[in-house]
Amino acid sequence: MTDLTLNNCPIKRKFDNNESLGEVIDHLFDQEMERETVLINLEVDNQTIPFEDGLDISKENVNKFDKINFQTQTSVELAFDAVDSCNDYIDILTDKVKEMVTFYQGNETEKANFEFGEMIDILDLYVQLFSKIHSTLKRKYGGKLDVSEDIQKLDIHLLSVLKALIPAREKNDIIMLCDLLEYELIDNLTQWKIKIIPSIKKLKV
Repeated sequence: MTDLTLNNCPIKRKFDNNESLGEVIDHLFDQEMERETVLINLEVDNQTIPFEDGLDISKENVNKFDKINFQTQTSVELAFDAVDSCNDYIDILTDKVKEMVTFYQGNETEKANFEFGEMIDILDLYVQLFSKIHSTLKRKYGGKLDVSEDIQKLDIHLLSVLKALIPAREKNDIIMLCDLLEYELIDNLTQWKIKIIPSIKKLKV
């Protein structure tokens, strides 16, 4: 008999060993996993498999394995984990901005424009990530999330900087570009790092 557990606790329903792993997963989502909980890993016979990779064996019969433990995390736990990666995004963006300014000031426009495109892509990923973090934590903490107003202000300021950067780049206005990048954008990113992220991390305590 295969030992089936959810976060190391026995799964309530008893399964026929001829049922597939996918059927067990469907049952967990329907009956045993709490709201806003995500299945992240499968521990199959002491081997940890990310959930997405575990879907490759979802058609296998349960009786093929001795022990399967399903690991979950709440959306709030995932949001706090993602907060840590925000600092990495900011560090990468800050380094790219400084590199870009050096290229523009050195008349290496082609290199600078390439870095500009990469920066916009990374910035877009950061904004999407933080938007998901913010919406998740706002559902959990509501009014206790007292940095929401600051987040909104920084979002608006970031958008205004981006809107100013595009025409400055199209006009090849190097002085305006460097001012916006070196002062406005770096200052905005620094505020996220020194003010917003530490305040959010305090909620976890």
